[in-house]
Amino acid sequence: MKRRTFLAAAAVLGAATGLSACGNQNTSSSNDGDLTKETEASLTLFYWDKAQTPTVEANIKAFNEEYPNITVTPSVAVYDDYWTKLRAQAEGEQLPDVFWMNGPNFQLYASNGMLADLTDLGEVAWDSYPKALVDLYSLDGKKYGVPKDYDTIACFVNKKVFEQAGIAIPTDGWTWDEHREAIKAVKASGATWGAVIEVTANQTGYYNTIHQAGGHVLKDGRSGFDDPKAIEGIQYLKDLLDDGSIPSPQIVADSKADALFMNGDVGLLWAGSWMVKPLREKFGDDELIVVPLPKKEKEATIIHGLSYAAAAKSKNLAAAKALVRFMTDKKANETEASNGTAIPAFTGTQQVWLDQVPAWKLDVFTKAAENYAVPYPVSKNTTAWTEKETVLKSVFTGEAEITAVCTQLAADVNALLEKE
Repeated sequence: MKRRTFLAAAAVLGAATGLSACGNQNTSSSNDGDLTKETEASLTLFYWDKAQTPTVEANIKAFNEEYPNITVTPSVAVYDDYWTKLRAQAEGEQLPDVFWMNGPNFQLYASNGMLADLTDLGEVAWDSYPKALVDLYSLDGKKYGVPKDYDTIACFVNKKVFEQAGIAIPTDGWTWDEHREAIKAVKASGATWGAVIEVTANQTGYYNTIHQAGGHVLKDGRSGFDDPKAIEGIQYLKDLLDDGSIPSPQIVADSKADALFMNGDVGLLWAGSWMVKPLREKFGDDELIVVPLPKKEKEATIIHGLSYAAAAKSKNLAAAKALVRFMTDKKANETEASNGTAIPAFTGTQQVWLDQVPAWKLDVFTKAAENYAVPYPVSKNTTAWTEKETVLKSVFTGEAEITAVCTQLAADVNALLEKE
């Protein structure tokens, strides 16, 4: 079978059956008990997010204290380039030995035999990670990724902008109506924008409002985009655009949501917990506070998390698995927390991350994860149907009617899900 079939599978999962036969036949030990300080090997590690380089490098250093003769060569790419390169490497059977994996892409790689089975990886305390994340990176009863971190979505509020507008900052959550009126008032007070919300982004935008309205994105293998509750959730964001309180999708695309907020004259930003470090570097410890997303029928935020995975065909599979274990153990998570780059996944290590800037009330993110977060929706070929969601931009720009678009979107998504 030609290796280009893997790329085709990203759009049409029908190729997956043939590819699975090309999967790993390596039966190397699933733990690193056969490795010693004298073991020599060379590993490659691939990740995105340059901001996390200090954490990656610190954890590689810890790994080399145990295995000084195993060389680890890391490389980093921006998010979009990362997946382009990873697919090309998979196509040529040249995957990195160890790499980051996310939920939307996981099942595609796992079902095509690209990821090493980590189920019996020695010394991994699977019950010390959120079950939702362990399950996210499991397929057919096998575990293919060890969680490294997680994120939820909330509002970063510029206290000075709200105070100048005479608007009280919510402390225990707020409703859609309260949120809408607040950012309208902030905009009317002279701020550039009441809020910045990347409405065309599913994880930080409409997935949240769909669930807040009582709808769903995916359930029992069927799309929920045509459900009236889901349509209500999308309509709420359209209403904020119509108010003029938030910038258009085109403005956000040109300037980026975080950059617009960092101008300092915007009321709030809907963003994930990964934005804590860059926003702190910009604003310091006292200017911002974090509050929950607004609620309609219920509170809801999307939760997602990354994992470390190993290539099934790694030439040094035992060493690669050992590196995965080191990059995700309690000590590695404590390093992650102290560097402030992400909420660590290992239970009991989050407090250091929370304590990095107490005035911001960062526990909004962890309380959401514990109490009302909704897992990011995935299937065996998530990318294929999420690409269909780009049609929602026509709703937000006013070019198309929302019910018609959502009805057709649901039909298109269901057609792709049936192929799985």
